[in-house]
Amino acid sequence: MSRGGQVTAEAIRQMLVGLADALRTAQNSLAADAQSGELGGIGYEIPYLDFSFEVEFTSREEQEGQPILALRPRFGASPTTDTTKEITSRVAGRLVSVPPHGGSPTPLLDIRLVEEGERLVLALRLTNAAGEVLSGTQVALQVDDDMTERLTGRRPSTEERLNLLAIQVIRTDGDGRGRVGLNPGALEDGARVVVHAEARGATARIIVSDPGGVA
Repeated sequence: MSRGGQVTAEAIRQMLVGLADALRTAQNSLAADAQSGELGGIGYEIPYLDFSFEVEFTSREEQEGQPILALRPRFGASPTTDTTKEITSRVAGRLVSVPPHGGSPTPLLDIRLVEEGERLVLALRLTNAAGEVLSGTQVALQVDDDMTERLTGRRPSTEERLNLLAIQVIRTDGDGRGRVGLNPGALEDGARVVVHAEARGATARIIVSDPGGVA
């Protein structure tokens, strides 16, 4: 991309980000007013915002012969000189409000510790807010160092991080379920660690303790 193209792209990006931030602030204010009762308990949503603004691209030659490029909103006629070139254009479009998860029901991830004979496993189930099961979906698991330290005052050891979970990535079956084996022997005596699971933006945590208890 040419230097002029880079200047144009960056300037338009900043304008659009600023416009989106202003729209988000306005929507948050409407939501807060509805909750406080200032709007009579009525909530308002801004589904989209059409915008159009003029911009001017200028190139000015300095004494050293190096051009200075700039793109800014146009507020009126700008003076031009023999060393200044100006191009005026119009940028128009629409910012559309998109619900979380693209409008799909929110994913829900449930995690439990269960005994299967002499084995301890983490039983997972992935559904959504509409009650649908999410099959064939990847679920990632790991020992959460930061949360473990926050809750227990100690960080997990390397042995615990690497060997507590039999596997760290699984896919849910046709019922949206999955199972991950645990190796309680990887835990230090009396230790507790937080296991974090995540799938499609949904997260769940569970505390696993020695000798296989759960808090």
